Amino acid sequence: MLIPTRPPFSFEQALTFISRFPACRCDTILERDRVSAAFAIDGKAYAFSLSGSLDRVTVEVHGRASPAITREVARRATAFLGAGDDLAPFYRAAVGDAPLVQVIGALHGLHHVRFLAGLAEIAVYCVLMQRTPPDRAARAKEKFLARFGLPVSLGDRELRAMPELAQLAELDVDAIAGAIGNRPKAARIVDVVRGVAALGETFLRTASYADATSALLEIPGVGPFSADAILLRGLGRMQEVRTLDWFADDARAIYGPRWNAEETARRYREHIGYWTFYVKTGAARMQP
Repeated sequence: MLIPTRPPFSFEQALTFISRFPACRCDTILERDRVSAAFAIDGKAYAFSLSGSLDRVTVEVHGRASPAITREVARRATAFLGAGDDLAPFYRAAVGDAPLVQVIGALHGLHHVRFLAGLAEIAVYCVLMQRTPPDRAARAKEKFLARFGLPVSLGDRELRAMPELAQLAELDVDAIAGAIGNRPKAARIVDVVRGVAALGETFLRTASYADATSALLEIPGVGPFSADAILLRGLGRMQEVRTLDWFADDARAIYGPRWNAEETARRYREHIGYWTFYVKTGAARMQP
């Protein structure tokens, strides 16, 4: 079925982002105009593929799946691609910001690609990425999925779906440590997953950003950066970011040494999450 996209939308840009972001690349099968992955739904893995051109994206669920499952896969795939986000207000805010306008020109139609399994995945990955380069964090995620992911075949390939949050909350420290080879991080994963599960996705989506952040910071193992990652990269809450200091190096790569964080915050306001996404992605594209 076709999934809804809000223009401007570029499936090609989404594929390029996935191919360059290790945490997305490691649990997908990428082809020139297609990406395949798997979702866990009610304890079972379902393989699916997204294909298309320009702003038309089709989702295909492989194997037997009820209409309800197909609709749920389509809903999650739409969220994964950020396909329903409205870029127009963000693009209007950028008018007159010449360095960012250049980035938008290069990334035009790129929507915010979330973590594939949303809250469940970011609850694990926000710990794996702590003080760890992206490639190493992605390898640790692969080890985690090899042990706990739900397997499903796609032709002669195997995909592994991240378990849903309730299933992740049942894992213990010993099992996770055996999978990733890092006991301190395993203990933090248990604390973070169980803490996030206790808060629940509904609360984290609907509470004010301040209340959601405060609640997350009460969870052992969640600091300010992880809290923002859960809300921004996991749930797609783009309206606020705790501090722009985390993006200073990327911003200076785009704007030069005289970049001003306060001026940026005033200009982009509730679109600041998209500003961080475009600046970080734009700076990464400048690297070989």
